[in-house]
Amino acid sequence: MALLEREEPLASLAACGDEARLGQGRLVLVAGEAGAGKSALVERFTAGLTGTRCYLGACDGLFTPRPLGAFLDIAGQLGGEPAELAGRFDASAAREELFALLLGELAGPGGLHAVVVEDIHWADEATLDLLRFLARRIGSLPVLLVATYRDDELAASYPLRTALGDLAVQRCTRRVDLAPLSAAAVAALSAGSGLDATELYRVTGGNAFYVTETLRTGLDQVPRSAVDAVLARVAGLGPGARDVLHAAALIGSVVEPWLLEQAADCPPSTVDELVDRGLLTAD
Repeated sequence: MALLEREEPLASLAACGDEARLGQGRLVLVAGEAGAGKSALVERFTAGLTGTRCYLGACDGLFTPRPLGAFLDIAGQLGGEPAELAGRFDASAAREELFALLLGELAGPGGLHAVVVEDIHWADEATLDLLRFLARRIGSLPVLLVATYRDDELAASYPLRTALGDLAVQRCTRRVDLAPLSAAAVAALSAGSGLDATELYRVTGGNAFYVTETLRTGLDQVPRSAVDAVLARVAGLGPGARDVLHAAALIGSVVEPWLLEQAADCPPSTVDELVDRGLLTAD
Protein backbone atom coordinates (compact mmCIF):
# COMPACT_ATOMS: atom_id res chain seq x y z
CA MET A 1 0.00 0.00 0.00
CA ALA A 2 1.36 3.41 -0.94
CA LEU A 3 2.19 5.93 1.76
CA LEU A 4 0.13 8.98 0.94
CA GLU A 5 0.38 12.41 2.62
CA ARG A 6 3.49 11.35 4.52
CA GLU A 7 6.02 13.41 2.59
CA GLU A 8 6.34 16.02 5.33
CA PRO A 9 6.85 13.53 8.21
CA LEU A 10 9.42 11.65 6.12
CA ALA A 11 11.22 14.93 5.37
CA SER A 12 11.25 15.79 9.09
CA LEU A 13 12.77 12.42 9.94
CA ALA A 14 15.35 12.83 7.19
CA ALA A 15 16.31 16.30 8.47
CA CYS A 16 16.74 14.94 11.99
CA GLY A 17 18.87 12.12 10.60
CA ASP A 18 21.10 14.60 8.76
CA GLU A 19 21.56 16.64 11.95
CA ALA A 20 22.36 13.54 13.98
CA ARG A 21 24.88 12.43 11.39
CA LEU A 22 26.72 15.73 12.02
CA GLY A 23 26.93 15.00 15.75
CA GLN A 24 23.73 16.75 16.79
CA GLY A 25 21.82 13.81 18.23
CA ARG A 26 18.04 13.81 17.97
CA LEU A 27 15.15 12.14 19.76
CA VAL A 28 12.10 12.10 17.47
CA LEU A 29 8.69 11.36 19.02
CA VAL A 30 6.35 10.02 16.34
CA ALA A 31 2.75 10.29 17.54
CA GLY A 32 -0.57 9.31 16.03
CA GLU A 33 -3.74 7.40 16.71
CA ALA A 34 -3.78 3.63 16.59
CA GLY A 35 -3.70 2.65 12.92
CA ALA A 36 -2.33 5.98 11.68
CA GLY A 37 0.66 4.27 10.04
CA LYS A 38 3.49 5.08 12.46
CA SER A 39 5.26 1.77 11.92
CA ALA A 40 4.90 2.00 8.13
CA LEU A 41 6.36 5.51 8.22
CA VAL A 42 9.39 4.49 10.30
CA GLU A 43 9.98 1.37 8.18
CA ARG A 44 9.96 3.45 5.00
CA PHE A 45 12.36 5.95 6.56
CA THR A 46 14.88 3.42 7.89
CA ALA A 47 14.79 1.46 4.63
CA GLY A 48 16.14 4.55 2.88
CA LEU A 49 19.04 5.15 5.27
CA THR A 50 22.55 4.48 4.01
CA GLY A 51 25.77 4.25 5.99
CA THR A 52 23.73 3.82 9.14
CA ARG A 53 23.52 1.16 11.81
CA CYS A 54 19.85 0.58 12.64
CA TYR A 55 18.54 -1.11 15.75
CA LEU A 56 14.89 -1.93 16.43
CA GLY A 57 13.06 -2.65 19.67
CA ALA A 58 9.38 -2.69 20.53
CA CYS A 59 7.37 -2.43 23.72
CA ASP A 60 4.74 -5.14 24.04
CA GLY A 61 1.21 -4.76 25.34
CA LEU A 62 1.65 -7.55 27.87
CA PHE A 63 -0.18 -7.85 31.18
CA THR A 64 3.27 -8.14 32.80
CA PRO A 65 5.76 -6.16 30.66
CA ARG A 66 9.36 -7.35 30.60
CA PRO A 67 11.47 -4.62 32.26
CA LEU A 68 13.44 -2.75 29.60
CA GLY A 69 12.21 -5.29 27.02
CA ALA A 70 12.66 -3.06 23.96
CA PHE A 71 16.16 -1.98 24.95
CA LEU A 72 17.22 -5.50 25.84
CA ASP A 73 16.35 -6.46 22.26
CA ILE A 74 18.44 -3.53 21.02
CA ALA A 75 21.32 -4.49 23.31
CA GLY A 76 21.30 -7.96 21.76
CA GLN A 77 21.60 -6.41 18.29
CA LEU A 78 24.52 -4.24 19.39
CA GLY A 79 26.57 -7.29 20.40
CA GLY A 80 29.57 -7.25 22.76
CA GLU A 81 29.04 -6.31 26.39
CA PRO A 82 25.48 -4.99 25.93
CA ALA A 83 24.42 -8.31 24.38
CA GLU A 84 26.08 -10.26 27.17
CA LEU A 85 24.36 -8.16 29.81
CA ALA A 86 21.01 -8.43 28.02
CA GLY A 87 21.35 -12.20 28.07
CA ARG A 88 21.55 -12.30 31.86
CA PHE A 89 19.47 -9.24 32.69
CA ASP A 90 16.69 -9.49 35.23
CA ALA A 91 14.74 -7.02 37.33
CA SER A 92 17.32 -7.15 40.10
CA ALA A 93 20.26 -6.28 37.83
CA ALA A 94 21.72 -2.80 38.02
CA ARG A 95 19.94 -0.76 35.35
CA GLU A 96 22.69 1.83 35.41
CA GLU A 97 25.16 -0.71 34.02
CA LEU A 98 22.99 -1.37 30.98
CA PHE A 99 22.27 2.36 30.55
CA ALA A 100 25.99 3.17 30.48
CA LEU A 101 26.86 0.29 28.14
CA LEU A 102 24.15 1.24 25.65
CA LEU A 103 25.23 4.86 25.62
CA GLY A 104 28.87 3.82 25.18
CA GLU A 105 28.06 1.63 22.18
CA LEU A 106 25.92 4.32 20.55
CA ALA A 107 28.68 6.90 21.09
CA GLY A 108 31.27 4.67 19.40
CA PRO A 109 32.62 5.04 15.86
CA GLY A 110 30.81 3.79 12.78
CA GLY A 111 28.73 6.69 11.55
CA LEU A 112 25.11 7.32 12.41
CA HIS A 113 23.39 5.02 14.88
CA ALA A 114 19.60 4.92 14.41
CA VAL A 115 17.57 3.40 17.25
CA VAL A 116 13.83 2.80 16.84
CA VAL A 117 11.63 2.02 19.84
CA GLU A 118 8.06 1.20 18.85
CA ASP A 119 4.91 1.60 20.97
CA ILE A 120 6.25 3.39 24.03
CA HIS A 121 2.66 3.85 25.24
CA TRP A 122 3.19 0.27 26.50
CA ALA A 123 6.63 0.99 27.96
CA ASP A 124 7.41 0.09 31.54
CA GLU A 125 8.85 2.77 33.80
CA ALA A 126 12.41 1.47 33.39
CA THR A 127 12.18 1.91 29.60
CA LEU A 128 10.88 5.46 30.03
CA ASP A 129 13.75 6.17 32.43
CA LEU A 130 16.22 4.99 29.80
CA LEU A 131 14.62 7.23 27.18
CA ARG A 132 15.08 10.17 29.55
CA PHE A 133 18.68 9.11 30.23
CA LEU A 134 19.54 8.96 26.54
CA ALA A 135 17.68 12.17 25.65
CA ARG A 136 19.88 14.10 28.07
CA ARG A 137 23.11 12.71 26.63
CA ILE A 138 22.82 12.22 22.85
CA GLY A 139 22.80 15.93 21.95
CA SER A 140 26.46 15.83 20.85
CA LEU A 141 26.48 12.28 19.46
CA PRO A 142 25.70 10.82 16.00
CA VAL A 143 22.57 9.14 17.35
CA LEU A 144 19.01 9.26 16.01
CA LEU A 145 16.52 7.87 18.52
CA VAL A 146 12.97 7.43 17.16
CA ALA A 147 10.12 6.51 19.51
CA THR A 148 6.56 5.89 18.36
CA TYR A 149 3.42 6.02 20.48
CA ARG A 150 -0.35 6.27 20.30
CA ASP A 151 -1.54 9.69 21.38
CA ASP A 152 -5.25 8.91 21.31
CA GLU A 153 -5.47 6.62 24.34
CA LEU A 154 -3.17 8.10 26.97
CA ALA A 155 -5.03 8.51 30.23
CA ALA A 156 -3.70 11.22 32.52
CA SER A 157 -2.40 8.55 34.90
CA TYR A 158 -0.24 6.77 32.30
CA PRO A 159 3.52 6.93 33.07
CA LEU A 160 4.17 8.10 29.51
CA ARG A 161 2.25 11.31 30.21
CA THR A 162 4.84 12.33 32.80
CA ALA A 163 7.76 11.15 30.67
CA LEU A 164 6.60 13.14 27.65
CA GLY A 165 6.66 16.32 29.70
CA ASP A 166 10.29 15.68 30.61
CA LEU A 167 11.33 14.63 27.09
CA ALA A 168 9.62 17.61 25.46
CA VAL A 169 11.95 20.13 27.13
CA GLN A 170 15.15 18.41 26.01
CA ARG A 171 16.96 20.37 23.30
CA CYS A 172 17.43 17.27 21.15
CA THR A 173 13.72 16.43 21.04
CA ARG A 174 11.62 16.84 17.92
CA ARG A 175 8.01 15.80 17.25
CA VAL A 176 6.34 14.27 14.21
CA ASP A 177 2.54 14.06 14.41
CA LEU A 178 0.67 11.84 11.96
CA ALA A 179 -2.76 13.15 11.00
CA PRO A 180 -5.48 10.94 9.53
CA LEU A 181 -5.61 10.68 5.76
CA SER A 182 -7.64 13.29 3.90
CA ALA A 183 -10.69 12.49 1.79
CA ALA A 184 -8.53 12.93 -1.31
CA ALA A 185 -5.98 10.37 -0.09
CA VAL A 186 -8.73 7.88 0.75
CA ALA A 187 -10.17 8.39 -2.73
CA ALA A 188 -6.75 7.71 -4.26
CA LEU A 189 -6.30 4.53 -2.23
CA SER A 190 -9.77 3.25 -3.11
CA ALA A 191 -9.53 4.00 -6.84
CA GLY A 192 -10.53 0.93 -8.77
CA SER A 193 -11.99 -0.85 -5.75
CA GLY A 194 -15.59 -0.13 -6.65
CA LEU A 195 -16.25 1.34 -3.20
CA ASP A 196 -17.77 4.77 -2.65
CA ALA A 197 -14.78 6.90 -1.61
CA THR A 198 -16.92 9.44 0.26
CA GLU A 199 -18.59 6.75 2.34
CA LEU A 200 -15.26 5.00 2.93
CA TYR A 201 -13.81 8.22 4.31
CA ARG A 202 -16.89 8.82 6.46
CA VAL A 203 -16.84 5.42 8.15
CA THR A 204 -13.06 5.26 8.64
CA GLY A 205 -12.30 8.88 9.47
CA GLY A 206 -9.18 8.61 7.32
CA ASN A 207 -7.53 6.07 9.67
CA ALA A 208 -5.04 4.24 7.45
CA PHE A 209 -5.57 0.88 9.17
CA TYR A 210 -9.36 1.03 8.89
CA VAL A 211 -9.14 2.18 5.28
CA THR A 212 -6.90 -0.72 4.20
CA GLU A 213 -8.96 -3.28 6.12
CA THR A 214 -12.25 -1.99 4.70
CA LEU A 215 -10.81 -2.09 1.18
CA ARG A 216 -10.31 -5.83 1.75
CA THR A 217 -13.77 -6.56 3.16
CA GLY A 218 -16.02 -3.94 1.55
CA LEU A 219 -18.43 -1.45 3.08
CA ASP A 220 -21.19 -3.93 3.84
CA GLN A 221 -19.49 -5.26 6.98
CA VAL A 222 -17.14 -4.13 9.73
CA PRO A 223 -13.72 -5.77 9.25
CA ARG A 224 -13.09 -8.42 11.89
CA SER A 225 -9.65 -6.93 12.54
CA ALA A 226 -11.24 -3.55 13.30
CA VAL A 227 -13.74 -5.18 15.66
CA ASP A 228 -10.93 -6.93 17.52
CA ALA A 229 -8.86 -3.74 17.75
CA VAL A 230 -11.74 -1.74 19.23
CA LEU A 231 -12.88 -4.45 21.64
CA ALA A 232 -9.32 -4.85 22.90
CA ARG A 233 -9.36 -1.19 23.95
CA VAL A 234 -12.81 -1.54 25.54
CA ALA A 235 -11.70 -4.60 27.51
CA GLY A 236 -9.48 -2.46 29.72
CA LEU A 237 -12.42 -0.35 30.98
CA GLY A 238 -14.25 -0.79 34.24
CA PRO A 239 -17.95 -1.80 34.19
CA GLY A 240 -19.14 1.80 34.69
CA ALA A 241 -17.10 3.20 31.82
CA ARG A 242 -18.19 0.33 29.56
CA ASP A 243 -21.84 1.12 30.32
CA VAL A 244 -21.29 4.76 29.35
CA LEU A 245 -19.63 3.71 26.09
CA HIS A 246 -22.55 1.40 25.28
CA ALA A 247 -25.00 4.23 25.96
CA ALA A 248 -23.04 6.58 23.68
CA ALA A 249 -23.07 3.99 20.89
CA LEU A 250 -26.85 3.58 21.18
CA ILE A 251 -27.54 7.32 21.23
CA GLY A 252 -25.61 7.94 18.02
CA SER A 253 -22.35 9.17 16.56
CA VAL A 254 -22.75 12.59 18.21
CA VAL A 255 -24.04 13.06 21.75
CA GLU A 256 -24.16 16.00 24.15
CA PRO A 257 -22.20 15.32 27.36
CA TRP A 258 -25.14 16.24 29.61
CA LEU A 259 -27.39 13.76 27.80
CA LEU A 260 -24.81 10.99 28.05
CA GLU A 261 -24.27 11.66 31.77
CA GLN A 262 -28.03 11.49 32.43
CA ALA A 263 -28.71 8.49 30.19
CA ALA A 264 -25.86 6.46 31.69
CA ASP A 265 -26.22 7.92 35.20
CA CYS A 266 -22.50 8.67 35.36
CA PRO A 267 -20.29 11.49 36.66
CA PRO A 268 -18.45 13.76 34.18
CA SER A 269 -15.15 12.13 35.19
CA THR A 270 -16.23 8.87 33.50
CA VAL A 271 -16.85 10.67 30.23
CA ASP A 272 -13.45 12.37 30.61
CA GLU A 273 -11.81 8.96 31.07
CA LEU A 274 -13.29 7.71 27.80
CA VAL A 275 -12.07 10.83 26.01
CA ASP A 276 -8.56 10.33 27.47
CA ARG A 277 -8.55 6.76 26.19
CA GLY A 278 -9.62 7.83 22.70
CA LEU A 279 -12.91 5.92 22.79
CA LEU A 280 -14.89 9.15 22.70
CA THR A 281 -13.77 12.28 20.89
CA ALA A 282 -14.47 15.73 22.29
CA ASP A 283 -15.65 18.33 19.79
